[in-house]
Amino acid sequence: MDWYYQKQNAEADVRKLSGVRGVTNSIEIEPRVQPGDVKRKIEDALRRHAEVEAATVRVVVRDSGMVVLEGKVGGWAERTAAENAVWSAAGVRSVEDKLSIG
Repeated sequence: MDWYYQKQNAEADVRKLSGVRGVTNSIEIEPRVQPGDVKRKIEDALRRHAEVEAATVRVVVRDSGMVVLEGKVGGWAERTAAENAVWSAAGVRSVEDKLSIG
């Protein structure tokens, strides 16, 4: 799949089926963009999001589509907003959240 929300929706649809007792979601996100492009999209999304001070968040994108968030945010809402901004970029396969609150 191209987007994380597609992976989530597929899992949610299967969970609703009668008789399903558990789901292991092995769907992978296909990284179709260059790491620099993903990083730019994430930083743009963070700047647009009013709750997050983008200058304090460092975004590292690995070739595998893994994104690492580092830095400091003001609270849980900002941390969640940063993670959501990452997942909104096409090609993100996983997120490692190393943000601290303070």
